[in-house]
Amino acid sequence: MWIPRLIAACATLACVVAVDASAHHAFSANYDLDNVGTVEGLIEEVYWANPHVHYYLRVTGADGTDELWDVETMNLSTMTRRGWTKSTLSVGDEVKISGAQGRGGARRIWMDQVERADGKPLPDGS
Repeated sequence: MWIPRLIAACATLACVVAVDASAHHAFSANYDLDNVGTVEGLIEEVYWANPHVHYYLRVTGADGTDELWDVETMNLSTMTRRGWTKSTLSVGDEVKISGAQGRGGARRIWMDQVERADGKPLPDGS
């Protein structure tokens, strides 16, 4: 009598976990691995929180207009293990960031490499 309930509970839990994981990790829905590029600008905001760390970057386009880009990277525990802290990049820092760009022209980039204005690279943040 208890075995069918246990099997049903395990199956339900597996479905819930699978749905949650696929909803959270929709990398290919947001980023195009075939469209890797670089953006340069000033950090406008730091969002140092889970599920992923975000930096908002003010980028001046070729025509002189400013655009706000969403720079996304890993979660807090991964970033911390890689040597990052909330103050590794701060508001006002000038940086160059390379990575997979957003699909459909979205102003977002998945941070693969980052360097300061003086050309000094930072630890891997991807």
